[in-house]
Amino acid sequence: MTIQVSTTDQRTARALDVLATADQWLKIRRKSDGAKFYVVPGSNGHVYWVNLTECSCPDSQHRPELTCKHRLAVALHVARVNAERKPGRAACAGCARTSVYHKANCKGVRVPLLGRICA
Repeated sequence: MTIQVSTTDQRTARALDVLATADQWLKIRRKSDGAKFYVVPGSNGHVYWVNLTECSCPDSQHRPELTCKHRLAVALHVARVNAERKPGRAACAGCARTSVYHKANCKGVRVPLLGRICA
């Protein structure tokens, strides 16, 4: 996974500010489909449900073609967590699960992970 960050771009600079709050994020799972999310505080006091593909913030809802600062912050966090893992523990770039075997497309068919993205 390649993530481009530029401190001259407002969106990515704000994502770095959001990333600084990662120790306050909660991990949750949506009941309807089991999707994992982080609960990320927003700059205006709201909290948003965020994963690598979805965010409940207004920016993401109104402009889904762009990656909001919350999704970028989560992507940076997942990349950092994966980089800090012990060697040999591959993690899915889509959902950050680690396992020798992983669910293909996160839907229950188990296959060797081998660096795959399951989302």
